[in-house]
Amino acid sequence: MKKVNKTIITLMFLVIFLSGCWDIKDIDKRVLPLVMGITKVNNDEYRVTVQIPITKKDGEISRVVTSVDKNVSSALGQIRTNSENAVDFSHVRLVVIEKDLSDNKGELIKLVTFLMTSKEISTNAQLAFTDVPIEELLSNINKKLGVDSTSLYDFFNKGAGWAPQILSTRIWEVYRSLYSYTQDISVPIVDYGKDTVLNYKGAAALKKGELTQELNPNETQLLKLFQNKNAKGKIEDVGFASVMVTRSAIENKIFIKNNKPLVSSDLNFKIDILERKEDITNNQIKKELEKLIEKRFNSMFDNAQENNIDIFGFGQYFRDEIPYDDLKNWRERYYPELKVDFKVHASME
Repeated sequence: MKKVNKTIITLMFLVIFLSGCWDIKDIDKRVLPLVMGITKVNNDEYRVTVQIPITKKDGEISRVVTSVDKNVSSALGQIRTNSENAVDFSHVRLVVIEKDLSDNKGELIKLVTFLMTSKEISTNAQLAFTDVPIEELLSNINKKLGVDSTSLYDFFNKGAGWAPQILSTRIWEVYRSLYSYTQDISVPIVDYGKDTVLNYKGAAALKKGELTQELNPNETQLLKLFQNKNAKGKIEDVGFASVMVTRSAIENKIFIKNNKPLVSSDLNFKIDILERKEDITNNQIKKELEKLIEKRFNSMFDNAQENNIDIFGFGQYFRDEIPYDDLKNWRERYYPELKVDFKVHASME
C-alpha cells in the first residue's frame, strides 16, 4: 500500500513538469505586425506605430496601432497590453525611422543598439528612413486598391532584375557599421507615393551613425554593384537612346604604392537598346553610356571622399593589406589618399 501511495505522489509531482505548453497561443489568437515605425515626440517620448495585417473586411486590409512612452520597449509593451490578442513582434520585417531620429546621431545609435539587442525584434529586419509622418506612411496602404498588407515589406524584395536601384539594409548591418573601421553603410529613404504605396527617394549614407550625404536612386544602384549585386533590369537614358542592362559584373584590383591605396575597377555591362533616335549607332550609345556611368561614379566618390565616408566599402578590400592595428586609421590616413581608376565597358547582348 505504501508503495502505491509513493507511486501516486511521484506521478502527481511529475504532472507539474508536463505543462510546459501552458503559455502557447494558437495562431488565430496572435497578431503579427510586419512593419514598425518609430519617431520621437516632445523631445523625450517615443512614438511607436505598427501595421498589423487583418482579414479583409469592408475593404480594410491592415490596422495601424500607435503607442507613446518614454522608451521604445515601454511603447511596445503598451501595444501588447492593449491588444485583444497576443502580439508577436518577432515577425516584424521592416522598421521605418522618421527624420527626427535618423538625423540625430546619438538618438540613431541608441535606437539601432536597442533593435540589435532586443529579443523581440529580428536583427534581420530591414531598416528604412522617411521624411513623412509614420502614421501617414503606414495608413497609405489602405487607401490603395488592390494592394496587400505586406506591400511595404514586399517593396524592398521584388527580386532580381525588377528594381536594381533599391537598397535593402538590415538592422545588423547598420549596427556593424557603427563599430567598423573600414565599412560605412547606406539606408534607403522612402515616403508615400501618390499612385503607389511607396516612393523610393534614394538612400542616406551613414558614417558611425551620422548622416553625411544623400544618394539618389541612380547612385544607389551604382553602390549596389560594389556589393556584388547585379544591375539587371536597370534602364539608363543617354539622351538620344535608352537602354536596359541585362547583365553586369565588376572586377576590383587593389594595390598599395608608396603607402597609398590604389583601386582599379572595371565594370562590364551587357545591354539591350530599347529605343533610339534616327542615325544613332550602337557604338555611339555604348560610348555615351560608359561616359555617363563613369561620370556618376567619379562625382559620388569625390563627394564621399570629401565627407570622409567610405560608401563603396573600399576599405574592406584592404583589410589583408594593412596591418590590423592600423585599420582603425583607414578613414583618416589611407582613405583620403585613395585613388580609383574606374572604367566602364558596355557591349551588346
